[in-house]
This record gives sequence, structure tokens and C-alpha cells, in this order.
Amino acid sequence: RLEKMVEDRTRELKETHSKMLHQDKMASLGKLSASVVHEINNPISGILSLVMLMNRIMEGGNLQPKDMEQFGQYLRLMETETRRISRIVSNLLAFSRQSKMEFARVQLNQLIEKTLFLNANLLKLHAIKVEKHLAPDLPDLTGSEDRVQQVFMNLVSNAAEAMEAARGDRVLRIETGPVPEKECVSVVFVDTGVGIPHGNLTKLFEPFFSTKKKGKGVGLGLSVAYGIVQEHGGAIHAQSEEGRGTTFTVELPLKTDPKVFHSMEGE
Repeated sequence: RLEKMVEDRTRELKETHSKMLHQDKMASLGKLSASVVHEINNPISGILSLVMLMNRIMEGGNLQPKDMEQFGQYLRLMETETRRISRIVSNLLAFSRQSKMEFARVQLNQLIEKTLFLNANLLKLHAIKVEKHLAPDLPDLTGSEDRVQQVFMNLVSNAAEAMEAARGDRVLRIETGPVPEKECVSVVFVDTGVGIPHGNLTKLFEPFFSTKKKGKGVGLGLSVAYGIVQEHGGAIHAQSEEGRGTTFTVELPLKTDPKVFHSMEGE
């Protein structure tokens, strides 16, 4: 009877964990979708203008060699913009899928680039400059690319919101590097935002704790991020001072015990 109660409780916890992950991901996806509307609309408007221009030239008749040369330039521009739209949509679809924990090789620097690509318009709208210091030849991790990206999405989004009300330069610095003594790699996110009061630092990773205004979030993001990092056998820390920005450090081990992942397969 006791074993049955433990099994039922474990199953309930896994279901709750899965719902929290999905709810947080959908919230991130909502923000991204609103942000990339402009990122997609701009190239579409450009392509439409070029098509209309080409039609107008063709309706005039008597196409000259210089017209054909222009057409070639227009088509190359349209191809570039169409490929960009395709990348945005593909990355959004990849991020939105609800998948089980699957561990494989993860190229950390590449994952950061993908995250920044998806958030490019959000950062542009907030006039945030990104400084990247990504260590070359960074060893690959063994982990869930989908889940680790969810952590990075949260941290980039939080940094953007923290800098929204900040004065002065808005800079997001991202650094990666090996930590040989711990056999892990670190990813550091440093923003120049409004900072976090000292009393709130210990509550940051608690579920439903949020310093955001009503309607801006339900306080799941950092709690979910903490859980994902813990699942990978890593650690996440925050340092902050009011008015002087915030630093989040994520440490992920180079090798993760597959048992950790197998324990999540019941999600």
C-alpha cells in the first residue's frame, strides 16, 4: 500500500513538472511570436515590393539587358529574405514542440547563437546591445538541447525586461568557457538592468515568485530553469545589486548520468 502511494505521488509530481515546463515554454513562445511578427513582416513586405516592381517593369514591355540584370539582383534578395523567414519559422517550431527528455551532444555556443537569433527583434526593440565572448573549441555537452535552450530563453527574456526601465547603456554580455576543476562548462549572462533587491535573491528560483508587474509573468521561468539545470546535474546562481544589473551563471557538467534522463521519461 505504501509503495502504491509513493508511485502515485511520484507520477503526480512528474505530471506537475511536465505541465510547468510546457506552461513556461508556451509563455516564452507567446513573447517570441509577438516579437518576431515584425522580423517576419519586414522581409515579406520587401519581397512583395520587389515582385510588384518586377511586374511593373514587365508590363512596360521591351525588356532590356539592364532590366534582366536588375531582375537577377531582386531574385537574389528575395531568396535571402525567404531563407531568413524559413529559419525563423523553423526555429520557432523546433522550440515549441513538446518533447520528452532526450539526451545527446549539445553544442553550447551554437545553441546560444540560435537563442539570440530567435530573440533578435526583442533585443532590438529594447535597444539592447549584445556582447558575445564565446570560448572557441568549447567541448560539447551531453544533455537535452531543447531543455537547455529553454533555460537560455528565460535568461535572455528576463535580461531584456530588466533593462527596459534601466537608464544608460543597455548591454547583455554572454560568456562561455570551460571550468576544468569542476569538469563542466559555464555560461554567464550579465545585464545592465535595474538589479534585484538583496532580500529577493534567495527567492528567485521559487515557483510563482516574481518581481514583475502584474500581467508580465507568473514566476515560473526561473523555477523551471533551476529544475532543468538540476536535471542535468548542474547549478545556476544569481548575483545582483539594485541599480547595477544582474549576473546569472549556469554551470553544466560535461558528462551527465543517463539515469537522470531516464527518470524523466515518464513525463
